[in-house]
Amino acid sequence: MAQVTIRPACRDDAEALETLWWKLLEEQAALDPIFAPAEDARRRWRNDFVLWVRDRMHRLLVAEHAGELIGFISAHQWSPPPIYRQELEVYIDELYVRPDYRRQGIGAQLVAAVRAWAQEIGAVRLRLGVLAANREGMAFWERQQARPFSITLTIPLTDFQG
Repeated sequence: MAQVTIRPACRDDAEALETLWWKLLEEQAALDPIFAPAEDARRRWRNDFVLWVRDRMHRLLVAEHAGELIGFISAHQWSPPPIYRQELEVYIDELYVRPDYRRQGIGAQLVAAVRAWAQEIGAVRLRLGVLAANREGMAFWERQQARPFSITLTIPLTDFQG
């Protein structure tokens, strides 16, 4: 098992973190083409990255091994629409660990760090999404005690034979 440091991302991590983020997008697109990155995805990520590293409502954490970034997790504070009871939640936007470092507990360490932050700010739960086609991801989240909350369905409107 690799010795890993979990720490907040900083501006110096931008290039390496963008590379990891792009690999996440490629893996998602391979699972479901709906998630193919937009043409301006990299430009938009670079713009948002600067905000994420300094915004107290967001957490962008990295996993580092031997001076190299091998994973990350991004999350933000979230509350339900005002028609529902207002309880602070933390939404996990993305989690990625390089394939050669998976199944070593690194993803669980990243989730634990977000969980600690969520408890620190008084959140009552974590919320996240995972692609239905991502069987490994589903199994990982089940090991983290994640349970289905809602199901998002899609109806393709192109090539529909009705």
